[in-house]
Amino acid sequence: MLQNTYTNKACTPMTLDRMGSRYPSRLSFSRSMLRTMIKENWSLTRSVFDLDKDGYGTAIYEIKTVKEIYSLVCFSQYLADEERSDRVIAEKWDTAYALHIGQLNNKELNRLKENIPLQEAGRNSPKELVLSRANKSVRLFKKVVDCLSRGLQPNIKDINDVGYLLRTTAVYGSGKFGLSDFIRTKSATLFDQPFRAEMLAVYVIREFSVDLVEHVAHHVNPSKAVKLQKNIKQHLGIGNSTG
Repeated sequence: MLQNTYTNKACTPMTLDRMGSRYPSRLSFSRSMLRTMIKENWSLTRSVFDLDKDGYGTAIYEIKTVKEIYSLVCFSQYLADEERSDRVIAEKWDTAYALHIGQLNNKELNRLKENIPLQEAGRNSPKELVLSRANKSVRLFKKVVDCLSRGLQPNIKDINDVGYLLRTTAVYGSGKFGLSDFIRTKSATLFDQPFRAEMLAVYVIREFSVDLVEHVAHHVNPSKAVKLQKNIKQHLGIGNSTG
């Protein structure tokens, strides 16, 4: 017979200290990545923004570093509410991404269009460093579109209650699904430290999320729509449901 065992109340183990929670520091992946970008004066350019009025289509962001260019390609598609899931078994997402070494030509872009939206079911090449996908925070996304399209800024409390317009459900790197493995990445690119490429991809996805919501708001009401103010943008990050 099993003996009764004492179970801690949830309030005992579920504290920030016991869970190992730490505030970001100079050693954090994101902060060290951003310091490098600022120190070396990297630039971010939106080279392609081929989206329809509802925000579906393709966008490409080029990141120019001191030595080379990287491209984050973004695919946005319609997703029915009943198909939206953050679980690993999901097969469709609002958006999908790949961080690619160099600028994209038409042949490479067509290859990525066929494969990146499929995620694990697609094929990647060693020229891709990161594979990712993200879903909208539908509640906040709609609120922000509604406000901007009427010439208003969203309530900062609504922004802070959620904190993001898109949340990633996976950010893959280091050789998964045919991507460049870390040994190659470290020797062939500027990303010689763990998770640098992944952090850059997430940073640019966050930029895309703002461009996306402003684009949709503009097409709802072209004559009155406004862009997000800088002080409100600064409260937006990227959500993460991948653990």
